[in-house]
Amino acid sequence: MLCYLLGLTLEDAEKGRPEIFGHILGNYVATELIKQLSFGETRASLFHFRTSDGKKVDFVLERLDGSIFAIEVKRSESVDKNDFKGINVLAASTGKDFRAGFVLYTGKEVVPFGENLWAVPPHILWQ
Repeated sequence: MLCYLLGLTLEDAEKGRPEIFGHILGNYVATELIKQLSFGETRASLFHFRTSDGKKVDFVLERLDGSIFAIEVKRSESVDKNDFKGINVLAASTGKDFRAGFVLYTGKEVVPFGENLWAVPPHILWQ
């Protein structure tokens, strides 16, 4: 819908307007999370996390039992350990409540990055 309103195809945004594509991807993930939380069996609250020194996590899901899941969105086709900085800070600050962290990226494979940390293509979360 957003691409249509901007007069772009998703491919045009990804290849010709990468600065816009990142926002489109983040918006897509946000709307899908909100949609899934509104009718899914899992009850959770959706938050954003940011430290005073700029480390952030785009989406934080907190279940009723206090368990925490982190999702960071990247528009790149590759991921490295630096992409997990904000997630690692959140994990350290939430202790045993932290369950898992995901970096959604435009690559094709699920890649482990440590205990309960993965880089995954966005479509994996909705299969």
